[in-house]
Amino acid sequence: MQNTSITNQQGEKLAAIIFTPQAEPRLLVVVCHGFRGGKENGGRIFQFADRLNQLGIAVLAFDFSGSGESEGDFARITLSRQAADLKAVIDYACERFEVPVVLLGRSFGGSTVIAAGAGDKRIAAFILWSTPIFMEKTFAAMLPETYKMMQSGQIVVVKDGFGSFTMGPQLAADFADHDMNGYLQAVEQQPVLIIHAQDDELVAPENAVYMKDHLENVTFHLVAQAGHRFLEKIEVREDLTIAWLKKIFLINAEA
Repeated sequence: MQNTSITNQQGEKLAAIIFTPQAEPRLLVVVCHGFRGGKENGGRIFQFADRLNQLGIAVLAFDFSGSGESEGDFARITLSRQAADLKAVIDYACERFEVPVVLLGRSFGGSTVIAAGAGDKRIAAFILWSTPIFMEKTFAAMLPETYKMMQSGQIVVVKDGFGSFTMGPQLAADFADHDMNGYLQAVEQQPVLIIHAQDDELVAPENAVYMKDHLENVTFHLVAQAGHRFLEKIEVREDLTIAWLKKIFLINAEA
C-alpha cells in the first residue's frame, strides 16, 4: 500500500492510497467514495483491495477535495467540483499505469463517475454502487428543508450521525449544469455494472432501473434487504463486483 497525493486543477492536494499486486497489474480500479464518505470506506477498502490485488488488479482510492485527508472546503461541494477532481485522478492513473482503467463509484461518487467518465475512451468500464441519476429529486428527498434553503441561495448547516457540516447553495444550483441523460448516452458500449438495494432508503431503486434501461452494455443487480450502505450485505456486493470483473476482463484467478 502506498499513500500519495494528486493535485487537482485548483492546486489542492487530494489524498490517495494505492494498492498494487505483486506482479504487474492487468487492470486498475479507481474507487470514488460517497457523500460525506472517505477513501477508506469505513476501513473496508483494505480487504476489498486485497481481494482485487489477488486477481492482479491494482486499486486507487482517494478523497474528494474537502473530504477526508484532502485539501479544500467541503462546503463548496458540487458535482462539477467532484468531476474535476476525478478527471485529475484519471489523468494521474493513466500516466502511472498503462493498463485499462475501471471507475467504481458509491452513491454520489457513482454520479461523479458518470459525469467525469462518460465519453472518456480511456475508461474501460464503470461500476455503480447505490448511485443516483436523478440528482435534484434524490437530494430534495434526502434533505427536504435543507435543499429548499440551498435552492433559495442560503448556506446551510446539517447534522447527521457523523457530526455537523456546512453546504453552500452551489450544490443545488450546479445540478442544472449536468445532462445526466447525455452522460448515459456517452457511455456507449463500455460495460457497466449496477448494484443497488431494493430497500435503499436514500437513493430510490428507480435510479438504478432507469440507468439499466438507458445503457447498452449493462449488468444489473437489485439486492434485497441491503439498505443504502449495504451494511449486512457488503460481501454480497463485493462478490458480485469481483465476479463481474473476472467475466468482463477474462480473469481466471481466485480471490
